[in-house]
Amino acid sequence: VVPPNVVVASLRAPLNTPFGGYRWFSGYSSAPDPAALRSEIGASCDEVYDFIQAAPSTLGTDPDRVYLLGFSQGATTVWTALLSRWPRAGFISGAMALSGRLMPDLKKPGTPLGARLAPAAQLAATRVFASHGGADDVTPLRMGLQNVEHFTAWLGEEAAASILTWREYEHDGHEIGAGAVRDAKAWLAAELAI
Repeated sequence: VVPPNVVVASLRAPLNTPFGGYRWFSGYSSAPDPAALRSEIGASCDEVYDFIQAAPSTLGTDPDRVYLLGFSQGATTVWTALLSRWPRAGFISGAMALSGRLMPDLKKPGTPLGARLAPAAQLAATRVFASHGGADDVTPLRMGLQNVEHFTAWLGEEAAASILTWREYEHDGHEIGAGAVRDAKAWLAAELAI
């Protein structure tokens, strides 16, 4: 049950898939197509930013209390949204990235994603919950662990430890299992004080 003062919006990814669904970029988080790294991940992130900016007038949301949640490619888009330069300070209050990948290109200045990278201070007041299944055969756990490494290297060990909550679930595959639901729900409830 969603409290009356919380607005939940589920965004549809912008690209069609060959099998009839939608995706944020071509390929997989574990193996993105060159077009994904060149333009699609960044363009999807920008669409999320556009939605966030329009939401206060269209949905009546509080622009100072925006939380993102993404699974798989959605989590990769969440990581990109966190590390890319924001339109304004305090743009994202918190985020949950489940079984996705923080693309290494974000930390490479000569790449299209690397050109988006914000100063680490951008996340000073933003909190992050990240989780991964130990038996994930789509986006392997090692990539989830690399997310933590990349995030910590970018933000600094002390700052990362203060804002990042990391959970891994030994027997979960590429899914949002019961443990992840429980922990993400508790994390968000504490963040929103509900």
